[in-house]
Amino acid sequence: MSKKITLVLYIVITSAPILAGLIYALLYSFGLIGILSKGFTLRYWKTLFSSDAALCMGYTLLLTMASIILILAISLILSYQLSKRPKSFLHKVLFIPLTMPPLIMAFAVFYWMSPGGIISRFLNQLGILEEIESFPRLVNDFWGVGIIITHVLLIAPLFTLLFTNQVKKEKLMDMADISYTLGGDATQFFRKIFIPVVLKRSKHLIVLYTIFLMGTYEAPLLLGRSTPRVLTIFITEKLSRYNLDDIPVAYALTSFYSVAIMITVQIFLTRSKNRSWA
Repeated sequence: MSKKITLVLYIVITSAPILAGLIYALLYSFGLIGILSKGFTLRYWKTLFSSDAALCMGYTLLLTMASIILILAISLILSYQLSKRPKSFLHKVLFIPLTMPPLIMAFAVFYWMSPGGIISRFLNQLGILEEIESFPRLVNDFWGVGIIITHVLLIAPLFTLLFTNQVKKEKLMDMADISYTLGGDATQFFRKIFIPVVLKRSKHLIVLYTIFLMGTYEAPLLLGRSTPRVLTIFITEKLSRYNLDDIPVAYALTSFYSVAIMITVQIFLTRSKNRSWA
């Protein structure tokens, strides 16, 4: 009985503030509360389909997908190599990025990869670049290269270590020996056994960090452009402006994003549960 009470209290303590915030945002976005409240309206929700808001949503999704694909590709390759050499120096080096907060990592990327940064100056001193300004723009660019690099540097080491532990837990390298005995090669084992097993065992973690990347703020703030912007910066700007009409729009976008994430996670969990029972 005490365990049930503890569980209920835990759910209430963790869920109540989130639900209260979501309800407040929904009421504000529908014009039911707030300074300019005049009754129920869908005016602010229609704004979400404007070019600016839609562009921010699409841009955020693009950056997130590009980041997570690169993170998975790098992490799978590194974890495969680490599994073959478990005591390599790389295993220790991967812990270093985990100690860096996102803002510090974003500053590091900015000072290393900006046109006037360390890399461009080093190449200029070597004579590879005639002028520092000729260095390609990797930060504050349209494609968000600096943001993606920051995401990769922050999360790829963590995924690599977790994937390596998963490989050890599932004893995949023992399967590799069996695969080689049956006539398979390293490439076939990596593509047909290693990748599917690791991704399947880590799918919940991947979904969690995909959601995390969609909500990042520090890296896009420092390394992104004024337009297009990611959702977090767009919402923050709407909330902090002096135009009171922008506040309900920000709450509408926050509500839309939160509900969309909840529905997506619920669908994912339901499908995962059904497959586990199949």
